[in-house]
Amino acid sequence: MKKKFLYIMLPALLSVTACKKTLDQQPQASLDASTAFTTRQGVEAGIVGVYDGVQSTGYMSLNYLIFPDLYADNITWTGTFPTWSQVFNKTILADNTDINTIWNALYSTINKANNIIAAAPNISDPAFAKDRAIGECETIRAMAYFDLVRMFGGGPTGYNQAGGLGVPLRLKPTLTTADATPVARATEADVYTQVLADLDDAIAKLPTSVGTGRVNKYVAQALKARVQLYRQQWADAEALCTSVIAGPYTLVSGGSYATIYTSRNTSESLWELQYNATDANNIAFYYYPSNLGGRNEVSSATSLRDAFEANDVRKAVNYTTTTPTAKTLKYTQVTPGIDDVMMMRLAEVYLTRAEARAMLGNLPGATADLNVIRVRAGIGNTTAVTQADLLTAIRKERRLELAHEGQRHFDLRRYNQTGIAQTFRNLFPIPQQEVLSSNGVTVQNPGY
Repeated sequence: MKKKFLYIMLPALLSVTACKKTLDQQPQASLDASTAFTTRQGVEAGIVGVYDGVQSTGYMSLNYLIFPDLYADNITWTGTFPTWSQVFNKTILADNTDINTIWNALYSTINKANNIIAAAPNISDPAFAKDRAIGECETIRAMAYFDLVRMFGGGPTGYNQAGGLGVPLRLKPTLTTADATPVARATEADVYTQVLADLDDAIAKLPTSVGTGRVNKYVAQALKARVQLYRQQWADAEALCTSVIAGPYTLVSGGSYATIYTSRNTSESLWELQYNATDANNIAFYYYPSNLGGRNEVSSATSLRDAFEANDVRKAVNYTTTTPTAKTLKYTQVTPGIDDVMMMRLAEVYLTRAEARAMLGNLPGATADLNVIRVRAGIGNTTAVTQADLLTAIRKERRLELAHEGQRHFDLRRYNQTGIAQTFRNLFPIPQQEVLSSNGVTVQNPGY
């Protein structure tokens, strides 16, 4: 996607810092949004740019994907980057450049989505799928704001609590210096309100099929279910998951489990980011050792390995025992890094519904959903009977099923089980550069 869309020059406040992604390049030219987004072709190119934002190094092509597992118990640090050491050792400083890269990547993606959401209603070309364009960008904007809250917001003991911290809300394109006037942080609740408004509108506008690598109605529903899980809106999460499960997706068989990652866009995949030789990522590069072309910055944790039951088909995918050892088979392509990144798949939807049903007291339904995932993994039905035991089992399955997919720390925060002694560190720090450039309008998280 890197070479197919029009770049919009942003003010310094939202500029993206230097990153490690090999194929990230500075734009050779730029167009003003008032020119770029006045035609169907321009807006469609801009939509590709929104997806490209999700594929940035700071977002799902590296940092945001890796750090939640590195900050928890699924990944261990084996490299030399001091900024990654801070994440692994839970001693992140506010001037950590990789955290700054995440913040900027997320807001850059939001701004790209804002441009399309603002411009699309003005396109009169009958060939232009206006609702679809808006729905796609609303879904991605909602995801980016939700991901900002997951990492930088909430409270020391979890999410959706009184006094939860949010992030600045920017809902209009940032095109000039005046547009970039510092904005104070919204509350966590206010951010959720915006996220849900975007997703509700997207669900109403999106078709059930858009195209490979694009979000559709089912993706928006699954994302809303994820949000409602964090908000403890169990009934809504269950209903949304049921709609998705009734859709066209099917789980890959246990014997073919690894193909979820070695093949592209399997029957289980609701949405995965698409990569190729000219639009690659560096994920496997950071896992793999130097003798195989990587830099060995991270490895799979032994505690993750030991959490699997005997005969679990997922163990070999999440913790390799042959060369290279202690890695994952979810990302194996070093040069070029052409592994797709899984954004949403059916297994997560089953586990979300299982948790929602357990919290609603529907233990038979929760057990059935949990067993769908366990049987596929080759480990048979759960022995859990009580609500408490079922929730423990579901949470364990989330760790094993979604390992190396950027979910673990956020799940532990939901359960208030991070084990971090300095509880203020359950929230990542707002980048120091952001606080300083806003003259204090954007307030740092307490404790940093």
